[in-house]
Amino acid sequence: MVLRKGKKGLALNGMALMLATTLVMAGCSGNSGNGAEPSPSASPGASPTQEAAGGPEPVELTWMVNDVMLPDSFGEKFVEEKFNVKLNIVSIPRADYAQRQQIMMTTGEVPDVMIVMDPNEMKKYADQGLLAEVPMELIEQYAPRTKAEIDNNAPQGWFYTEHKGVNYGVPTLFGGKNTTPIAWRVDLLEKAGVTGIPETIDEMTEAFEALKKIDVYGMTSNGNSDYAAFQKIFGAFGVMPIQWTVKDGKVTNGAVMPEAKEALTLLADWYGKGYIDPEFVTGQNLGEKFIDGTFAFNDNASIFTTDESNPNSAVSALKAINPDGKIEFGALPKGPRGESGGWSWGTAANGMSFGAHMKDQPEKLQRALEIIDAVINDEEAYVPLAYGTQGTHWDFKNGTDLKEGVKYLPPYDDAVKMREEGIKVGETFFGGRPNFEIFYKYYGDQLREINEKYAANPVADIFGKPDILPSAGQYWGELKKLKIEAYAAIIRGDQPIDYFDSFVKQWNDMGGEQLQKEAQELYDSLQS
Repeated sequence: MVLRKGKKGLALNGMALMLATTLVMAGCSGNSGNGAEPSPSASPGASPTQEAAGGPEPVELTWMVNDVMLPDSFGEKFVEEKFNVKLNIVSIPRADYAQRQQIMMTTGEVPDVMIVMDPNEMKKYADQGLLAEVPMELIEQYAPRTKAEIDNNAPQGWFYTEHKGVNYGVPTLFGGKNTTPIAWRVDLLEKAGVTGIPETIDEMTEAFEALKKIDVYGMTSNGNSDYAAFQKIFGAFGVMPIQWTVKDGKVTNGAVMPEAKEALTLLADWYGKGYIDPEFVTGQNLGEKFIDGTFAFNDNASIFTTDESNPNSAVSALKAINPDGKIEFGALPKGPRGESGGWSWGTAANGMSFGAHMKDQPEKLQRALEIIDAVINDEEAYVPLAYGTQGTHWDFKNGTDLKEGVKYLPPYDDAVKMREEGIKVGETFFGGRPNFEIFYKYYGDQLREINEKYAANPVADIFGKPDILPSAGQYWGELKKLKIEAYAAIIRGDQPIDYFDSFVKQWNDMGGEQLQKEAQELYDSLQS
């Protein structure tokens, strides 16, 4: 990657093309706005919020975004002209975002506005004095619709931006509670003599044994992730590692529950029998491997996976190299007690925070809040930043309305090119996803039905995200690393199953016990 400074700010180049099976998580339940008349498509130009010619000088904002956006992009120009601002974009590829943001923040390159991906990172920045306090009264004044949407549909989001009694930002919305669906290479199942899509862990075991005989792994996963690794298998045992849950009135973390040990026992057995790709620990090339037939069960697919009208979908990529290839969604696998589930996404996502220096620049903080409020709640502001201009970047799938959702037009059917243009495909760089009514409106019936049938059984953290506790900034990073390494060692057979008990002790000694105490106190306070 090459760090490049242009006239509009910083950008990082060299991001690899996203694969067809890259996650595009989208909550598509509900039925609001279905078939409604579309709003007028917007493009850079006249706007009711733009200052008249000869008016005040634009407000200058340095805005850090978590993907590659090229200088003078469509999205950048749209925001500048609509809101009378001059943007200096700090653009960082998502894969490098957290690390690069931390380096920049701690070396004095603190932007005015930024997305902070996880609460524990936000807490660290707050403790270091790098973030501005954002009182609720200020949000109520300059982003009232956003505050109301969060209060009504995603109140746990305020846990993400609060630290030691102080609020440090505005949560972003996600779009409803859901998980990612699972997908099977049905052509590989058929080649192995498996009839029907497995629905239980036992049926999966039988299918994996049959696949092994044709030199296909049953599955792989992102073993380098604290939350994504084998999540649907853990869900089959009624647990979701690193999420906080309540059992018999006691708050505990899924990473150290006995049910997690049960799931690890199964995974270690599968690995030992050759059912799991040994390279699962890297978390790399999952999309290519699913398409080329290295493994048959994708435990972290997308609702777009089987959409043949979408050139970026997994099935489109498969058909391009194997016209007889077949992918189908399946029910989340059921475990020994009939349980199933996956990681819960929604209804809040991340947080928009502001550099500490903004407390002395109230006009800049005000304008930033106004922009966030507009792109979340005004369809004419959201659509250009999430889809672009109708007829240039996108159009209706059925040519007339939103019942079947939207399609992207060449060359903008390339998601990477869209992001370079400052268009983030279903969300925005400047505020995340919109209020739920607008969000649901642009997905259409088919994707909504897929989500409701295959991705609507999440295992939810009782706080929305696990790293919202006061001491998370101190402990959470090392605990996640410990979990990733210990789980991988058990699955690979580097450590015996009973090593799980040693892992639990290490977890507690390294801050897990303190976080559990804080989680219990917070949970109890919410019950009173």
